[in-house]
Amino acid sequence: MLLLLIPMALAGKWDGAETDIHAERVIAAPPEAVFSYLLDLGHLRAIFPTDCVGKWEPGERTFGEGANAIVRYDMAAMHRTLPMTLVRAEAPRIIDLDHLGPRGFITRWTLTPEPPGEEGSATKVRLETPLNAPPAPFRGYFQNVVRPEWMGCYTRTLDNLAGAFKP
Repeated sequence: MLLLLIPMALAGKWDGAETDIHAERVIAAPPEAVFSYLLDLGHLRAIFPTDCVGKWEPGERTFGEGANAIVRYDMAAMHRTLPMTLVRAEAPRIIDLDHLGPRGFITRWTLTPEPPGEEGSATKVRLETPLNAPPAPFRGYFQNVVRPEWMGCYTRTLDNLAGAFKP
């Protein structure tokens, strides 16, 4: 049996093209408020577009580290149901959601304070999921169809998050 190891420098790459999923947006709220909002899985369910997350069953806990749910992601023809747990919450900077299982992944929310503007405090929010390329023959489909749709879902999620903080 041939074992192929991918060097860490190549993780998140496919034939020279990036495979990571990511989006950024500035939210008109201080990092502490955005962080607290994102710790509530009920809020996360509300901001993820329903065509991207078709199923969301809350678990035993719904707030803070240890909060969990069963989530079905729908990206193009990819439908993946996974248990998800909020495994890391470093106030007010980082939240990690671990989607468990052999086809699982980590989704990270990174919050960075922005200089105050006319509207007051603001936070740059980055939503990202680092991924390795799927095996052949799915690589091209992932790169050309699934990845752009997934990134669009993340962009719309951040738009919805921004809307949650509008007066």
